[in-house]
Amino acid sequence: MLIVHWIILLVPFNLLSLLNWWAMAETVLVTGSTGFIGRGLVKRLAAGGLRVRCLVRPGSDISRLPPGVELAMGDLLDAASLEAALRGAAQVWHLAALVRPGGFLVRRKGLEERFLSVNAAATGLLARAASRAGVKRFIYFSSVSALGPGENLRDDAGPRPLTLYGKSKLAGEAALKEAARGGLDFVILRPSMVYGPGSPGWMPLFETVRRGMAPVPDGAANTFSVCYLENLLDAALLAARTAPAGSAMNVSEGSITVRELFLTLGALAGRRPVIIGLPVNFLKAFSGALEALLSLAGLYMPGFIAADSARVEEACASWSHNSERLRALGWRPAVTTEKGLAASLGAGA
Repeated sequence: MLIVHWIILLVPFNLLSLLNWWAMAETVLVTGSTGFIGRGLVKRLAAGGLRVRCLVRPGSDISRLPPGVELAMGDLLDAASLEAALRGAAQVWHLAALVRPGGFLVRRKGLEERFLSVNAAATGLLARAASRAGVKRFIYFSSVSALGPGENLRDDAGPRPLTLYGKSKLAGEAALKEAARGGLDFVILRPSMVYGPGSPGWMPLFETVRRGMAPVPDGAANTFSVCYLENLLDAALLAARTAPAGSAMNVSEGSITVRELFLTLGALAGRRPVIIGLPVNFLKAFSGALEALLSLAGLYMPGFIAADSARVEEACASWSHNSERLRALGWRPAVTTEKGLAASLGAGA
């Protein structure tokens, strides 16, 4: 009976404590929460004791979001839904973006407008709404594609984006800076190629390794900047707390050559993939011709990289980005690239 008595006394106390925590916990708004990076971020924010509110479009798949998050139905281009989603929010984490549009054949002009609308105009609209709402800090996930490829590119390197996506993300940075003139505190993060368990963009690569054949540009000597998801989230959370206002920072744990990438994945999968070198000049010539042919009709093929000379240029180039500003804050990748690739491939740590 004594135990029952104590339980009766403690239940109201625990309920009151929970209500007090809920009232005192800081609210953060996350866009792009249903994406690969967004889901991981939401879990980390919620685990850190924050009240997480996710702006999601009606019909979005929210099944993989952790329980307890608050949902705000709306659209990035709808001012009213932004105002409602931002009510009481102390931080904004803006991840939502158009990366690879669907469809087999689309109008190129319409696609360009859509990229700029989603990745640039919506960013400015959200930033202005956040400023009016009194948000303390706005964290914007841009991309190294906004800088473009290059060797050992610093955080302040001159941007030379190649693709529609990269150009639109750079335009998003500009829209944020313009909106922030009213006093909004912001930080820009430029993640490199992000990988991890369940990363949809890496699944075709993993399947290629398992099949044992790897067609790549020439000798596969070009490099890619990479970052394991948990390393990225560590960096993002650190930057949100400590980065100076207005900072723009690359997020890369390092670079790896395409050949090293395939051989490492092959070893983890118990295979030695045959690397088939494709002549770069031929790839570029073929891509340019196909793109020109489609352009005559004003068309674009989103799902076929060879129909976009800019994407082929990106794939054949080397990417190496310096994360000096993040490292000055104390960030060190906790997971090595090899261990990250092992976890991603499902080969264990």
